[in-house]
Order: sequence, then C-alpha cells, then structure tokens
Amino acid sequence: MKHFLLYLTSVFLILFVIVINRNQKVQVRHQKAVVRIFSYSSFTGRSGPGPRLKEEFEKTCACIVEFIDGNDSGVLLQKLKLEGDSLGADLVIGFDQYDLQKALAEIKWRQLDFSNLDVDPEIKPVLSNSYFVPYDWGVLSFVGRKSELKEVPESLDDLLKSEFTKKIALEDPRYSSPGMQFLFWVIRSKGEEDGFKYLRKMMEQAHSFAPSWSTAYGLFQKKQALLAFSYLTSPLYHLIEEKNSDYVALEFKEPHPVQFEFVGIPDLCTQCGLSEKFVNLMLSIEGQRMIMNRNYMFPVVKAAKEGTPFAQLVPKNLMKFEIPSINEIDRFIKHWSDLRRSESL
Repeated sequence: MKHFLLYLTSVFLILFVIVINRNQKVQVRHQKAVVRIFSYSSFTGRSGPGPRLKEEFEKTCACIVEFIDGNDSGVLLQKLKLEGDSLGADLVIGFDQYDLQKALAEIKWRQLDFSNLDVDPEIKPVLSNSYFVPYDWGVLSFVGRKSELKEVPESLDDLLKSEFTKKIALEDPRYSSPGMQFLFWVIRSKGEEDGFKYLRKMMEQAHSFAPSWSTAYGLFQKKQALLAFSYLTSPLYHLIEEKNSDYVALEFKEPHPVQFEFVGIPDLCTQCGLSEKFVNLMLSIEGQRMIMNRNYMFPVVKAAKEGTPFAQLVPKNLMKFEIPSINEIDRFIKHWSDLRRSESL
C-alpha cells in the first residue's frame, strides 16, 4: 500500500509539473506580439517558403508569426475582407497584378518604398506602385512530359488539335491567379472578340477548370491530363526535387504572360513595424533564396539567383507588364462565366 501511495504521489507531481510548464509557456506566448499574415496555401504550406521565413524571423523578432491560409491567391482579397478585422491582418502575401486595383479600391494600405532595390531591368516598372512591392515573379506556359507528347504545340491554336481534347488542365479565372493569367493571355494575343471565340473552343478541350493551380497541376501529375497551365520553372522543380528530366515548359509564338506576386501591409495592421521587418526579410538575399527555392519562382533581387540553376533560365518573348482596370477584369470574368455556364447546359 505504501508503494502504491508513493506511485500515485509521483504521478501527481509529474502531472503538476507538466501543467505548470504548459501554463508558463502559454503565458510567455501571450506576452509575445503576434504577427498575422494572410497568404495562399502553397506559400504557407509545409513545402512552401512561409514556414522557413517564419522560423528565421522568429529567431530575432521576439514575436510569433501566424499564417492565415487563403487557399489560392485569387481568393486572398475576399478572405481578407471577410476575416481581416476579426482575426487581425498585419501583412498580405500573394496578390498578383490582377488583384491590385481591386485591393486598393476596397482596403486601405500603408505606403511602402523599395525603389532602391537592386533588380533586373524588367522589374523596375513594377516598383512604381506605392503600396505593394513584388517579392517574386514567374513566366507562365504549358507544361508537359516529353515522353508523352507526340507533337509539341507551338501556339495557342495548336492546343485545339484533337490529340489534346479533354487533356488540358486549366485553372478557373474566378478563383485562381494562373486562371486569370491564361484568360488575359488569350485576349491580349487574339483581341477580345476572337479571344472569347477561342475560349469557347478551349472549353471543349479542357480536362477541367480547377479552383487552384495546385489542383490543376495535381491532375497533370496524376496523368489525368497531357498538359497543365503552369510555370517556366516547373520543370526545374521536377529536375531538382525529383531528378526527373522528362518535364518541359512549352515555348509559344505568342508572348508569354508574366506574373508578379506582391506583398502589402493593410492599414488595419496592429504589428505594423514587425510587418515591415518581415518584408525586409523577404527582400533580403537570404529571404529571396528561401522564396526562390520553395516557390520555384524568379527572385526580384538580382543577386539572389546568381550561381543557382535559376540563373540559367533566361525568360524571353514576354508580354508587357500591366495592371488592368477593375472594369476590364470584371467584364472579362462575366463573359467567361457566361461561356462556362452555356457549356454546362
């Protein structure tokens, strides 16, 4: 009986110490500032750059970084509008150029000045915005597997050939940034009227219109599609991470769309100073390499890609950078939605 009482006493002492330690940790946690960052899932996920940036930042910030997942970058603004006030929003990572006008119209932002960044010439015009700064960029194209492509398409029109019917994984422009990139690529290449005629035909070719890039590319990786609308750097990912050289990004005669991803600090931020420091980390050479090596996008800081496989990729035949108006985006989306609805009837 004595031994049993000693055993119970020991168990209670251990549990008491555990509870005390946990309470101390919770108390310390609550004493630290919390920086809440809205971003998309492939940035904040385990294999994305978000966790590595968080780990590096928390070493010196005396704070805790919390990511709020917005799924795809195309729905970030909606997520921010719905939950920004209630959850708190200190930083937003992942808008592209098609989101900026609406973001400026619907939410107030703090001004940023990073005009002195050492960037490549094609990035200079993108720095003229006072509220958002780019942290990476990519060239979009169709990606396929060399072993499966009997004929390599060289233009948008080639995608309408019978061998690609129901074998192209695309993204929905209403929810996905790459989906919007494809929509504008077609319209800028063919004009609005002919562009939508082409898109009607493309709806018969598409395997699906996924709500996000990751879903569309997942279908392609499962070999449910021959082609996926993705990035020039996607084959580099497969080469480095999987040692697989079968993937290829196709070069079309039409100038390819370019996506810039931006970071901004909403005016409702509570940890505004820490947010600026986090942006500084993202734009440091170390931070740029973290993003480059996880997002597989080009860095905006010139020195970050030197001596890496990214330096060997030289993008060419690119569309001119633009920030479309809200009216134009809404018109194109409505027309696309009407086409999609008519196809499903």
